[in-house]
Amino acid sequence: MKKLLLVFILLLSGCSTTKVDYYLYVYYASTCPICSSFIDTVVPQIEELYGDSMAVTLMDIDDDASVEAYAKTCTLLEGYELDDSSGSVPFIVLDGYFAKIGYEVGQAKLILDAIDCAINNEELSSELSEVYYFKEGKTYHEEGGN
Repeated sequence: MKKLLLVFILLLSGCSTTKVDYYLYVYYASTCPICSSFIDTVVPQIEELYGDSMAVTLMDIDDDASVEAYAKTCTLLEGYELDDSSGSVPFIVLDGYFAKIGYEVGQAKLILDAIDCAINNEELSSELSEVYYFKEGKTYHEEGGN
């Protein structure tokens, strides 16, 4: 009986829940080679650096649910206007911190540094273009997102 109890305790200790601290949404198009490069190159680095503390969600912009989420996210950003040119991908969103439109191959370090700076409440590099910040106190995840 003691052995059974010990096994049960060991199993329960391995079932700890990990708290997600950050949410990263990547809106992409399946036909976009730049999106594929970002997903194949940068996302694994993010997952390695942040582990279970950051949930990474890939959202195909051609899915209706993704379009709705994209539009909702855009309403939470300061100075971002939805218009006919909206929908550029990849659209990289660190929920509650910033959204970045576009990615250039070779910018992995710049993106990783931006995520780190945002999380540590430091100013993002001026080299990072097409960045929009979340309105104070607004986050997609807490607003009823995924």
